[in-house]
Amino acid sequence: MSYDCVCDYDPPAFYCKTEYTARKEHRCAECGKAIAPGQRYEKVVAKWDGSLGFFKTCSRCVALREHLAAHVRCFCWSHGNLLSDIREEVAHLPPEARGSGLLFELGRMAVAIRQAPRSGAAIRT
Repeated sequence: MSYDCVCDYDPPAFYCKTEYTARKEHRCAECGKAIAPGQRYEKVVAKWDGSLGFFKTCSRCVALREHLAAHVRCFCWSHGNLLSDIREEVAHLPPEARGSGLLFELGRMAVAIRQAPRSGAAIRT
């Protein structure tokens, strides 16, 4: 039996993801924290339902998303809702995944996001 991952949203008409090094301060679309000059971030430009979307995501949130996606068979998330999508996914993890150290690592990454400065100060990664 094959396992198909089906997410409950329409795919974008186009999706362009690029990684940059910030030259000025930006704001992360996921956690709302500062992306300081010199920090790497992901920029996505995409079109859904005729509307363009622009999202800048800090390296901490990208790492959190990629870590969960690497350990969960089907992780459906949407830009701007990553943290709540992760909370929902973790709540539905099977028991065998809960004892694997996944929750500890996700918690460690979430604390790093929570402790990041809102703006102006240097960002620890």
